[in-house]
Amino acid sequence: MSLAFAQSPSFAEPAPREHRGFYNSSSFGFALNWFKNSMEDFGENKRRDVDFYEFYGTTFMLGEFKFGYALGNLVAFHTVFNFGFYIGTVDYCEEHYQSVCYEGICVETPDLERDYDEDPTAGDAYNFRTYLGFGATFYPFRDKNSSLYGAFVGGSVGYTLFVNAGHRESGNGGIGFELEMGKEWWLNDHLSIGFGLGFAHFGLVWATVASHRSDNVLSLSFRLTRG
Repeated sequence: MSLAFAQSPSFAEPAPREHRGFYNSSSFGFALNWFKNSMEDFGENKRRDVDFYEFYGTTFMLGEFKFGYALGNLVAFHTVFNFGFYIGTVDYCEEHYQSVCYEGICVETPDLERDYDEDPTAGDAYNFRTYLGFGATFYPFRDKNSSLYGAFVGGSVGYTLFVNAGHRESGNGGIGFELEMGKEWWLNDHLSIGFGLGFAHFGLVWATVASHRSDNVLSLSFRLTRG
């Protein structure tokens, strides 16, 4: 028993077909991005102008990179960076409101004299978005003879930033989370390949109205992991 204990790897010492020590995972794949963004502006004379954007797009060029440290063949803590260039369509409409006050009571009504447009217009659009966060990936199955060995679940929290161009231009940033689950298979003692299914959701923070401040990504990626 003492000999076996002495020969077993330490908590973070690299070992064959185990996630210990330096951890690096790169993935590329397909993703669907949809968001509801708005730009709210308060003008003179109690006027409020709102531009609404709803984007739906896809990409085959989603890239994500994780760098960190794995402990005990159980969990890897890492930074996360990803980027994607999405092609799709954006629905746009604008609304204008005017506040009328009388004896301390103010009522906001649509300003029909200022190009009030309730009907959305659509057009081609392009969206470039990035994400930077910190998270962890868990490998709960440790029996190397099990068919579930290499299965993982993970998540991270961080900040996203995107710029949308084309028919209408907009941009925003948000704070949120990413979740992922998948499976890896070892190619050799230190390198594995696999796939992951991910979902991300963010609440937008710049000059938005309550109904239009969300950004979402659904992804399927293929990954190469070392460590």
